[in-house]
Amino acid sequence: MSALPATAFKFGNILLGSTSTLAALSQLSYISSNFVAVPLALYALVLSIGTVYLEFKIPSNIFNFASFYFSFLGRGLTYILISILLSFGGALKKINMLLLFFYGLAHVAFQFTPFVEEPNNYRSAGSSISIGDDDNDDNDEVI
Repeated sequence: MSALPATAFKFGNILLGSTSTLAALSQLSYISSNFVAVPLALYALVLSIGTVYLEFKIPSNIFNFASFYFSFLGRGLTYILISILLSFGGALKKINMLLLFFYGLAHVAFQFTPFVEEPNNYRSAGSSISIGDDDNDDNDEVI
């Protein structure tokens, strides 16, 4: 049983995903002073928008292309990556990125903690959680 409610994860993902989206948009304004920050901001923008979007709707084929969004470890490493990509800027932006980094570390720790259950939106629709659960067990042949 999970000690943390699923709404806490949803609130944290929406809050930090939206603030990192805003931080990525503000980092795009550095094109004249620091051109290297612009591609980093574009990558962070795509990852941040994906994080917020998946809290509201899960497309049917997203698990095939971005399966890292469906586990604590994948989301945690994504949050850590976004915090590194958006490390340019002022004090408020750095505070936001520190919060995002520690939120990512917490997600990585939750992956290895048995008492925290993944929220429903961290599971893809139609995927099996158990190992070795095949759909076509009737057609097994011995060679």
